[in-house]
Amino acid sequence: MNACVSSPSGSRAGVADELDVQAAFQPIFDLRDGAVIGYEALARPRDGTSPEELFANARREGRLAEVDRACRQAALREAAAAGLGAPFALFLNADAGALEREVPELPPNHATLVMEITESALTERPDAVLRSLTALRTHGWGVSLDDIGADSRSLALMPLLYPDVIKLDLRLLAERDPVDIARVVTAVGFEAERRHATVLAEGIDSDAQLATARAAGATLGQGFLLGKPGPLPNPLPEPGRPLRLAGTGGAPDGPLPYQRVTNWRRPTRGAPELAERAAALLSGQGAALGETGMLLAAPPANNGLAARVRYTALSGEIGFLGVLSDGVLEGTWTEVALGPGYGACFVAKRDGDDWLFATSYDRELVVECALLLMARLPGDPARS
Repeated sequence: MNACVSSPSGSRAGVADELDVQAAFQPIFDLRDGAVIGYEALARPRDGTSPEELFANARREGRLAEVDRACRQAALREAAAAGLGAPFALFLNADAGALEREVPELPPNHATLVMEITESALTERPDAVLRSLTALRTHGWGVSLDDIGADSRSLALMPLLYPDVIKLDLRLLAERDPVDIARVVTAVGFEAERRHATVLAEGIDSDAQLATARAAGATLGQGFLLGKPGPLPNPLPEPGRPLRLAGTGGAPDGPLPYQRVTNWRRPTRGAPELAERAAALLSGQGAALGETGMLLAAPPANNGLAARVRYTALSGEIGFLGVLSDGVLEGTWTEVALGPGYGACFVAKRDGDDWLFATSYDRELVVECALLLMARLPGDPARS
């Protein structure tokens, strides 16, 4: 969700006049015992304009990093003044472009700090987001994946972020078909268990939504039924059990996918047509996932026409399609299909007139290869 809380807007002032911001804090509860485990910081310009307008002006004037920093510093300053430290958690929002320019250091005596990243940020700037997340974790931050329920593509992208917290937006889920809701909840539960991530349900505004949150496997929750945004309370409540971060994420570098896969799987020798058929089987299985599926591809140089035709056909069938330049991975050929319950990586390397190729279905290995390709995609990659 957009973590900024809207205020009545009547001003069209520029960013320079809007940097005086304050934070509102919405409590996050442990649904098992009702204890407060932390807060999400929400930006509010003091002049009454909406946060949406503030950030729109910042983008237009090229001052997004400055505004992003001001909002974050205001939240950290007010949290420190209120004595919000460990074991509480503090969730902050950041623009991926701003994080690329500056990765914040952890302040002294801090709470467990978690940066919220939206699925749309990853699809718009995959290279920047993955670099930023690697740097954030190096600096001790946790990562929360926001807006789950808004877009089916987020189900395919979840494994690439290695989130510590997965946020289910109940308001967005309510707008979806029951079959879609079941698919989202199942995928989130699978990823949370695989990564030991925490599921947080946001948008709990009624008893019915609270019951839905619990049924979906969420252990944390926030919403107007539980607590509205506002100043931090004085005194602070007794803290609940601390938020546990799942650990470091994947590294979008290292050996190429061909080396990773063939390090343990013996490649098959065959003509180019046979290699293309093997790759097409993989992408066909990925296409069956529809909007929840993703295909990342690095086609071979001077031999990728058949693959390019296949990618064009796939663009209308799959949720996310990212294609690198021909031959960019040192002349090797890589395709990764990923989605809820499915993952496969095809790799190939030319050997004379033939290709040496192999396919792995080891999900951890597949995710590693997907990270490496995603980190090399330009902004706004091809996608349906």
